[in-house]
Amino acid sequence: MSRWRGRIVTLVERRAAWASGGAAERPFAQLRYGLDEMWSLYYLADAGRWRPYPRSVPEISPVPLLDDLDRGAETGYFFQWLSPC
Repeated sequence: MSRWRGRIVTLVERRAAWASGGAAERPFAQLRYGLDEMWSLYYLADAGRWRPYPRSVPEISPVPLLDDLDRGAETGYFFQWLSPC
């Protein structure tokens, strides 16, 4: 699932809630379109702050950043419960 706000696309994981009846949501990545007309990938760090993903570079298209996101999921940057950073 994604949410758009201006030049920022936030990717959100959505899971069915176990007991509360509502869905649980957690943002895990952002794609940002800068004034330089380049896309950048961010991850949600400690204390709820967004940080640039250090293993990617700005791109003209967000598509290569999605590949970086797939590779980054294995390192724990985007899904901390899978493995530590």
